[in-house]
Amino acid sequence: MAKNKRSIYFIDKKFQTQFIVKFCLLVILGSLITVSLLYVMAMRTTTVGFENTKAVVKTTADFIIPILIQTIIIVTVLVGIFTIMLTLFISHKIAGPLYRLRKEFETIEQGDLSSDFRLRGEDQLQNIADSLRRMKAKLRFYITELKSSLNEVENVLSKGDFNQDKQQVLEDKVKKLKSNLNRFNV
Repeated sequence: MAKNKRSIYFIDKKFQTQFIVKFCLLVILGSLITVSLLYVMAMRTTTVGFENTKAVVKTTADFIIPILIQTIIIVTVLVGIFTIMLTLFISHKIAGPLYRLRKEFETIEQGDLSSDFRLRGEDQLQNIADSLRRMKAKLRFYITELKSSLNEVENVLSKGDFNQDKQQVLEDKVKKLKSNLNRFNV
């Protein structure tokens, strides 16, 4: 079985439904325009046909519109079905990553920088995911440095004997802590 195989196709139902409806409306609009144009053009011509063994003269539109409408309805339904399927898969490549990024932001908001994440190779928004991964890595690095410096300061303070060397170590660590904390604008 393939890794990261999709099992849920409607991730963000509102976004994906709107995306699909817009494309389906485009297909229906195209069909209506096609029927209207053919009707207008066919109204200008006449055709002779046979109905119940009688020769009948009608506008071309009167002969072809019933068959044309049936054909357009069938084609619109078939194209609509394929449009729904195609837009569902395309929207999934957008909605899926957006959902995953939103979840990743929630873990960061909770203070958890330990996890790393990846989007599927064919998904959209790869550049945003890469930026988020780099941001988390830098934050992990800065916080690790801060924790390390704080531990060293605590160790020196817990020993209690302050000679000139330890005083200098503390000052250096405090400078490093301040430097690392100054990276963040709050």
